[in-house]
Amino acid sequence: MKKIVTLIIAFSAAFLFADELKITVMDKDLDFPLEGAKVSLDSDPKITEIADEDGNAVLSIPDSVSSGTIKAKFPGYRDGSVNFSSSDESLTIYMSIADVIEGKELVVNRAAPEKKEEKIGVATVMSKEQMHTTANIGIAEDCMASIRTLPGVSFSGAWGSEPSIRGGDPREAACLLDGMYTIFPWHWGGGVSIFNPSMTDTIKLSNGVFSAKYGRASAGLLEATTITPDYENFHLNAGFSTTCADAFAQVPFGKNVGGLLLGAHVSYLDPVVWAFKKMNVSALDSIKRAPYIRDLFLKTNLTPTPELFVSVIGFFGSDGLEMNQTEEKDGLKTKAIMDYDIYQALGGVNVKYLANDKLLFHGNVAYNGMFEDMDMNVTESGSIKYNDEFVNKYGSEFPGVKNGGSYNIPELKSQMTEKIDNHLVSGRLESEIELNERNHLCVGVEETFSTAKTTEKQDGWTDIEINGKNLFRHVDFSSVSDGNCIYDHAAFLCWTFGNDNDLIQSELGVRGEFISLKNSSDDFTLNFIPDVCPRASFTFTPWRNIGEFEKISFTAGSGLFVSIPRETMILSKDMEIGSSDMHSNRAIFSVLGTNIDLESGWNFKLESYYRYYLSRIYAYSYTDESSNYQDVKFSADSNGKGHVFGIDSMIEKKAGGAWDGYLSYSFSWARMKNPAGIKSGVYAPNSMYGDPLDEWYYPRYHRFHTLNLVSNWHFRKNWTFTVKGTLATGAPKDEVGDVGCYAARMDDGTVIQRYTRSSFYSDTLRNQISCPIDLRIAYEWKSNNDKTSWEFYFALQDVFVNLYSPKGDKSFNKYTGEMSDVAESADFNMGIPIPSVGMKVKF
Repeated sequence: MKKIVTLIIAFSAAFLFADELKITVMDKDLDFPLEGAKVSLDSDPKITEIADEDGNAVLSIPDSVSSGTIKAKFPGYRDGSVNFSSSDESLTIYMSIADVIEGKELVVNRAAPEKKEEKIGVATVMSKEQMHTTANIGIAEDCMASIRTLPGVSFSGAWGSEPSIRGGDPREAACLLDGMYTIFPWHWGGGVSIFNPSMTDTIKLSNGVFSAKYGRASAGLLEATTITPDYENFHLNAGFSTTCADAFAQVPFGKNVGGLLLGAHVSYLDPVVWAFKKMNVSALDSIKRAPYIRDLFLKTNLTPTPELFVSVIGFFGSDGLEMNQTEEKDGLKTKAIMDYDIYQALGGVNVKYLANDKLLFHGNVAYNGMFEDMDMNVTESGSIKYNDEFVNKYGSEFPGVKNGGSYNIPELKSQMTEKIDNHLVSGRLESEIELNERNHLCVGVEETFSTAKTTEKQDGWTDIEINGKNLFRHVDFSSVSDGNCIYDHAAFLCWTFGNDNDLIQSELGVRGEFISLKNSSDDFTLNFIPDVCPRASFTFTPWRNIGEFEKISFTAGSGLFVSIPRETMILSKDMEIGSSDMHSNRAIFSVLGTNIDLESGWNFKLESYYRYYLSRIYAYSYTDESSNYQDVKFSADSNGKGHVFGIDSMIEKKAGGAWDGYLSYSFSWARMKNPAGIKSGVYAPNSMYGDPLDEWYYPRYHRFHTLNLVSNWHFRKNWTFTVKGTLATGAPKDEVGDVGCYAARMDDGTVIQRYTRSSFYSDTLRNQISCPIDLRIAYEWKSNNDKTSWEFYFALQDVFVNLYSPKGDKSFNKYTGEMSDVAESADFNMGIPIPSVGMKVKF
């Protein structure tokens, strides 16, 4: 009897001083609760609970246990776990589906690794939860704000989402939305992406040797997957902030039928612009129509039968702005007007059909259209006095040039217009075959068709320097490129071996690409030399569950990757390019790396890579003395060269405690060359994108070092304080000479005083270090039995912009030579930290 009493007292004391810890178990991919999941304390399996219909289970943790691990098990899912500390009151375990799912009506043996899962040496995946704090900051909430902090992505300026992935040009990366290729998934010329955090579930950054299933990318792949609508319950996600608002609704059709996701995202920057103008932020004086974004998204998932899955998506987006700047100083009146709008449309169908438990068919067809309309006009007029410097230099040569003299500028007009109608149609069909539990085959074909009509006009005045002599010339150039169609025919075969628990995992594949350009109206056909692209990646995991080490893996891979840059659309019959003269962008890419997972939730990653360009397409404009340097022509070639080497590392503390976050570092060394062979007497200053010709150079987007810090501190229940910071070395900067004057004589005999400054590529000069810091503090609470969640946040973007902002060169007046007081910013910014206040609600 005494022993029984002692046991009762012991158990009573344990529960008297126990803390309750709420655990929520969710499906990682579909974001729904796992009712019936078994949740237990790793150090004492007797402390076990079963999750209810909302996926919730409450564990009573003894007071003697201050930290540890909670594990979750559920049939058909891989075991999940999360670390806890004494300060935690609620945690979430996200579980992924296992390799084999068995049910009474359907057996699914996965034929290939799930696209959402990351793999060292191949891809990194960020989930909606991981992106939440860093994507919801600033003027435009954008998932790319999170992706830009990953290793392998170079800093692209305080305002810019187009990523340079492991030293490659941003145009060499491909972007997919729900498996469908996109043309240009960016707003504001690349300032932000269309991947709004309210509609995006995951983004997969493939910066390694990715599968032969995908092409059209020689330097990285971005795959955005949107939210899967709930089939049974209605949900609404809404967000409001100082600059934008969005709302996305999930409408159920039935448990075995499907669901609908419908939403919109809009910006309203006019009040912000007005407020900044009142604060005398001169950079915004010229804005007449504030930059805007208007996006609409629709997605329908249907399962007519258990074996058939159909998804239909539609996206329409638009952005633009209008500027009107008039300035009068020292007798010169300048009026500049710019108006641009861009519209995008994307629609497509994804179909998956499980023929039997060994064979899965997957196909999609999609259309993406982009329509740009830009018009820029600059008018200069007034009366300008001759400077003493100019009179001393040219007074003896021109009688009218004398002290106190002046000349009139009779409304010199410059105009640039550009209209682009771009269309992309793509389709793919693949079959995934399970040979056995560890061996799978995937074979498929892919077709893409793209065409564009580009109307470009440049009519204005410009300075030209030829052999050290400055000329002021009126250049009138117009071009209409209509009818160019690019066809990309591809076939691929992939073999994958192993799963997450095997000693070795590998993927071997080969992709064949045949690309051609046709213009029927111009009787122009250009067949690019076909490419065969082998790829291979291996992951070796020799140690698992050894002491504190959960897993240690090593990876190696190599492959050939191909892409077609945008400038191929300007290729024409006049360029006299032969079919045997042109390659696509081709690069051999290799990677070596290691990954260490610790039981405590820490992860360490280290990878090195090398990319060698077999060919690179570049285009440039030129003029020569035969037209007195007034007629402009275009040329293109694919003999571009290049080498890229880099090292990426990452230290991450996974979510599950009072603090989570990561530190990423990237080193990149990239050298390119465009061997155009420019002859004497030809004026061709650089390539279409500003890169030098006939010399090795660091590309304009290159930075040697990029360091990112993301810190989420859960300092009190429901509170999160986020710091997102970047430290990046400068991008290449041109070397400029002294500002000097020269005389330009107009047709009516007027002698115009012009000031110019030579600039040319420098292999050593760089802009200053960039160091943008963003802060965010949020409070989240739940109601209605945790079915409704609310979040209120305050954020401050680019906190230290007034203390430290990288500077470029000082600008000057080209008629008077007067230099500006301060240097221009090397990165676009508002000049002050940007505050934002917002609220998120989900039910």
